[in-house]
Amino acid sequence: MEERKQGAFTLWKERHKGLWQFIVFTLMSGITTLVDLGTFVLFNFWLLAPYRMQPFFFGPFRYSVENGGLTAFGAFAASFAISQTFNFFLQRKTTFKANNNPATSAALYAVMVVGVYFVQLYLPTLLRAPIAGILGATAGDFAMKLINMTISMLIQFPMNKYVIMRNN
Repeated sequence: MEERKQGAFTLWKERHKGLWQFIVFTLMSGITTLVDLGTFVLFNFWLLAPYRMQPFFFGPFRYSVENGGLTAFGAFAASFAISQTFNFFLQRKTTFKANNNPATSAALYAVMVVGVYFVQLYLPTLLRAPIAGILGATAGDFAMKLINMTISMLIQFPMNKYVIMRNN
């Protein structure tokens, strides 16, 4: 009976390869999310907390005190960089089982991540203050982080599947 169940599951995975890959991607993204949130908490509430009242303005990145200042910018930036480095190795081998050139894959991934990185660093300048006004600063920071992570996932799955982590 157990063999039949396992055989049925294997058959289902074969018939629904794209859906199964998205499920695995989502599960692995959950692990990456824990890394991302953990490092975000570390930077936002501990390591960079003294700089919350220090505004940070650089090009389009306008982190006033209301937007969390240098603390928010640094926490969003550091947690994203750390989690995406982790995510590259995790997704490449676990989800996509990529066998293409790892150097090319890493270079393409870096280009994609830099694009997503700038989107994620810019969005809080638009959304964090209004969200924090509704939810409070701490819940607003987490809500903003979740919005950023969702946008990242919606961009990364198709890019990884069809462009970056292909199989030859």
